[in-house]
Amino acid sequence: MREALKVVTERNFQPDELVVEQDAEGEALHLVTTGVVRVSRVSLGGRERVLGDIYAPGVVGETAVLAHQERSASVRALTPVRTLMLHREHFELILRRHPRVLWNLAEMLARRVTFLNDELIAFGQNTEAALTHVFANLYRQRLAAGVPQPEVLPLGTQDIMARTSSSRETVSRVLKRLEAHNILEVSPRSV
Repeated sequence: MREALKVVTERNFQPDELVVEQDAEGEALHLVTTGVVRVSRVSLGGRERVLGDIYAPGVVGETAVLAHQERSASVRALTPVRTLMLHREHFELILRRHPRVLWNLAEMLARRVTFLNDELIAFGQNTEAALTHVFANLYRQRLAAGVPQPEVLPLGTQDIMARTSSSRETVSRVLKRLEAHNILEVSPRSV
């Protein structure tokens, strides 16, 4: 951390501001120190899919930096966000000097792969399983980040549609069914 702090650039982002943009060169990663960012990807057909939210502390942009490729997704600030931007050449020096950092990064990426495998299974079952996966993951993130009332998920129908690639009708039907069974409560902007 001492070496990284000598070479990072502090960046501040306002809500709705891009932190990184899909398909841009990935020359730096961002250590999210405060705030919440949303990760999304636009498909070849032009449809945006929300991949998830990352609460501080977290890291974004590491995949493009490690693979020397373009950004695979866009990251946008949901709240005021502070990051420490670390350029590839400095990151590579730190990894060579401190291999434990690479192990920590590998562990984080392995957790993401496991999460994506679980997501593929849930999304392949039905919309109810997909929603359950989205809700449980967001709750765990909010709980770990120490957010007050982590069980109140800041998701409206449009947000859920963007996360599950489901239609408004399907999302509304499943939410009503879950609400009827007293599993959750739905308001216009939260679950």
